[in-house]
Amino acid sequence: MSFVEFLLDVGLAFLFAAPIMISNAAPALLGGGFPVDFYKNFFDGKRILGDHKTIQGLLTGILSGLFASIVVFYLAHDLMILRYGTLGLQYPMWIGILMGWGSNFGDMFGSFIKRRINIQSGGSFPVFDQSGYILFGLLWSWPIFKVMPWQFIVTILIIAPLFHLGANVLAYSLGAKDVPW
Repeated sequence: MSFVEFLLDVGLAFLFAAPIMISNAAPALLGGGFPVDFYKNFFDGKRILGDHKTIQGLLTGILSGLFASIVVFYLAHDLMILRYGTLGLQYPMWIGILMGWGSNFGDMFGSFIKRRINIQSGGSFPVFDQSGYILFGLLWSWPIFKVMPWQFIVTILIIAPLFHLGANVLAYSLGAKDVPW
């Protein structure tokens, strides 16, 4: 594989994962409102998810994944087909919805686990904070894809957590976030 092919694979993997990453960021920017857990506690007496996982954030995340996948489809569909075959990309709306739902489910699952192990809302949960949403976004969308190139998975699992951490540090330095994770 040449260096140009490597850069092409990295760029396409990044585009491929863009709906997952965008749908993870959207609730922080556009969320708010009523909590998904309806202020309920789990049987251990702790909140199920917490105040930061809201219905508006969930819907915003899913819809942003949908819109991002449609944009990616029109930007890179032909190039991805030439490079990898169909990949199942003929269903951009379903892919976006599944990636958005999976990404947000992964984030909510992380919050659920945090509450169980006494990490407060906004507290750091290393590794899962940076990659849980990606894993669930990929898992939820997996049934749509005919074949997902291993290069995509490896690249996404390396790039997305680094991108996530960098975006959070930037948002913190700009005052848009209270914590840098």
